[in-house]
Amino acid sequence: MPQGTDFCPTHEQASIERKQAYISAKTKRESTVKGRQLKQARMSHYNATTRDPQANAFYHSASWHKARELAFAKAMGVCECCGRVIGLDGKRGYVDHLVAYRLCTKEQALSQSNLWLLCPECHAIKTRLEESIKSGPNGDNKLKHISKQWWVKAIKERIK
Repeated sequence: MPQGTDFCPTHEQASIERKQAYISAKTKRESTVKGRQLKQARMSHYNATTRDPQANAFYHSASWHKARELAFAKAMGVCECCGRVIGLDGKRGYVDHLVAYRLCTKEQALSQSNLWLLCPECHAIKTRLEESIKSGPNGDNKLKHISKQWWVKAIKERIK
């Protein structure tokens, strides 16, 4: 083995490959952690500047977390609209209110009949639909009376 080297010429290449694999895995881990930290920072900013303080308090309450976990378990981790298993791709599902939190009563806010589990794609579609309905004439009243079956049909029509 030449002086000043860690490996003999036979094992030098294997050492380089192991080191590159380690650096690649380390970089991937660091970027994942940075991504989570960035998402947490965005959510903290949203909660502090955009979200209604009453809604913010509700979504951080123990009763909401219990209701959310129960809804997730009831759906067995499957999107109630498209049927995709949630969590396999690392994305967390959304427990969503059929009648939006800002429009429902306190009893409806935690009622399992007003909660359903959606994958990120279906949730994004539903949110866009809610925004377009809300901006139309008598939008809030319409949103209060839309059934789960209507939401499923409307979302499925827009899934790509």
